[in-house]
Amino acid sequence: MASMFETGRINKMKDIITMYPTGVVAALGINYGGYMTKCASPEKFLLEDLVKLSQILNIDIELILKVVTKESIQNTKKRNIDHLLKDS
Repeated sequence: MASMFETGRINKMKDIITMYPTGVVAALGINYGGYMTKCASPEKFLLEDLVKLSQILNIDIELILKVVTKESIQNTKKRNIDHLLKDS
């Protein structure tokens, strides 16, 4: 799994769901359902989860953060706050 992050073959966190799920879930200390939810919506991962995952895989956390950040931006609806910035 580490080499897949390193070579850019993992583009979405969903790509890792089937790879050693029992071991990863146990090492992260979360339940399987929570792991599936977070992989499907990576913006729900806690930073602590991502740090642990990088330690488990023995890879630079930046590789994981790159995938999570890109996917989270795509999944999160952009908010328009223009009305809050206008002077009265």
